[in-house]
Formats: sequence, structure tokens, C-alpha cells
Amino acid sequence: MANHPKILMLIRQFGDTYPKHNQKYKAITYLEKLTDVHYWHEDGSILDILKKIPIKPDFILHYDPAWGHLFAPHITDLDKVSIPTGAFSIDVHANKQERLAYFTKNKVNLIFSVIKSSFLNTFPQFEQQFRWLPFSIDPSVTKDWQLKKDIKFLFMGLVNDGTVSHPPLGRYPFREAVLKRMKDVKGFKYNKHPGNLTSNITLVNETFSQELNRAEIFFTCGGAPKYPVMKFFEAPGSRTLLLAEPNDDVWDLGFKDGESFAACSAEDFYDKAMYYSQNEVERERVTMNGYSFIHDNHTNAVRAQQLLTYITDYLGGKETNNLPFSRHDYYNNGTS
Repeated sequence: MANHPKILMLIRQFGDTYPKHNQKYKAITYLEKLTDVHYWHEDGSILDILKKIPIKPDFILHYDPAWGHLFAPHITDLDKVSIPTGAFSIDVHANKQERLAYFTKNKVNLIFSVIKSSFLNTFPQFEQQFRWLPFSIDPSVTKDWQLKKDIKFLFMGLVNDGTVSHPPLGRYPFREAVLKRMKDVKGFKYNKHPGNLTSNITLVNETFSQELNRAEIFFTCGGAPKYPVMKFFEAPGSRTLLLAEPNDDVWDLGFKDGESFAACSAEDFYDKAMYYSQNEVERERVTMNGYSFIHDNHTNAVRAQQLLTYITDYLGGKETNNLPFSRHDYYNNGTS
């Protein structure tokens, strides 16, 4: 087996069905470039599935089984196999009881999540099984498209803008503050959230990155769960200055205020936006630092290697640091 275990991945082919989630699909399936991966897409008992597939897997990886099994098949009897199992989880703040029941019943050996602090606060009993696997980018999609910077301030994301009932007011206080204060500012542009499960989206993947690439400054935050949503990677990865409300996970990933992004709060974002808008040299310096930081450290290739390291370390009986990437200087705490 060495560093090339045979992995059975239980996942739906949702990349094309839900374009907004295509990057998530590409990120997890990048693993096939590094090791032997066999896919299974249909509901069923793992006992029957193992009899049908042409490999004897060393590890079984179940993609996020929540959300009514939209992204992964409904699989039973995982607790009845001796093969080590892993589960991937994204929005741990949703479907808490469903996730708890799944982790417990199936005796999952490893739990991979894009969220660290919120996951450990929500499920402290699974600290030993937890492995952090943050979001990443596809550098062929999220990149510098060399478009004219004709948008001064850009905001895209889920928020209650007064015309919707979901999310409820107060769920994203930073975003609500940005929209209220910036909506009448010259050069500000707001693109409404299209919905997560819509197939007809104008700004998605390449076009989403291109829209970001047109902006000088982009606002976002981690919302109620306080974690680095994909836009924390997509905005600087599209060569745009990220102006964002930070959280513990952001610092732990190595983002540094005034170096790779501009940290702000609901109270000072306007002043910081004006500062960076008026100081082109400083804005360009932080923008380029952020671009290099993301493309050097947070690509699908990097993340797939981290995932493989987690799995091979576990199969080899090694203790695993939940921040395997923290060994590098650029992941030193960003508050220092």
C-alpha cells in the first residue's frame, strides 16, 4: 500500500448537476491524481457494494452524507465493515443531530471538515477523529484573468438585503452592515446570491472568478459558523483585495492582516475600504501577496496531498497533526 492506498469514495456526481458546487467536487476528486480511487454513486449497503466493485479498498471515504443525500449516496452497514472509514463534512452548523447520529452509529474512524473551530465546538467528542481539510481553489478556474478593474467595491454572498426572508436578519451582521453602508457609495456593486442548488447561474466557476477579477476590493465574512468560506480563497485567488471579517480558522490558515488580506469589522470596514481604495500601491501590494499566498498554499493539489497524508498516516498508525500544513512558516498565526 505504502503511500498509495486503494480508496473507495462514496459520492454523487454533483459537479455538473449543481454548478455552484463544482469546485467542491473537483477538490475532493483530485485525490484520484495521487492514488487509486474507485467511485460509487448509488444508495445501498456497503456489504453489497464491496462484493460488486473490482478492488479491495484500504479506506472508505463517504462524502458529506447530510442534506438529504444530495451530494453522497445513502449507505448502510458502514459499522459492520473492518475497513477504516472516513466521512467528509461541510456545514456542521446545519443538520447537527443527523450528523451526530451518522458519526456515532457508523463508528467513523476519520472525520474531515472544512471547518475547524466550529466543528470542535459542536462535536468535541470527535476531536480524535477530526482532520481539518479547508476549502481550496482550482488555479485553472480561479486566477488572474487580467480583466480591467472597473468595479471599485464588490459584494456577493448570502445576506438578508431586505427583499428576502432567508437568511433571517442578524444571521450575517457583517454583510448586512456592508450592504447598508456601501449600497449608495460610488463604485459599489452587489450581486445577489443565486441559490445553492440552481443549475442556471450566470456567475459560477470561471465567470465568478472573472467578476471577482474585475473588482479592486471584495467584502466577505464567515457568517454565523465563523469559518473561511470559499470566497476567502476565491477572492485573493482571482487577484482581488479581500477585505473581510476574520475568525480563528482564518488566522490558523496563515492569512495575515495587511499582508495577504485586510482584516476588518462591522465597525471599521468602511474606513479600511476607503484607505485601500485611495492607496493604490498598498492595495496592489496586499492584493499580489494574497494572490501568491492562495496559489502557493491553497490549491486542490495541495489539499489532496493533505487528505492523502491524513489517510496514509492513519493507516500506518501514525499520530497526525490536524494542521499538517502548519509546519511551514507561512502558516504561523496571522495575529503575530
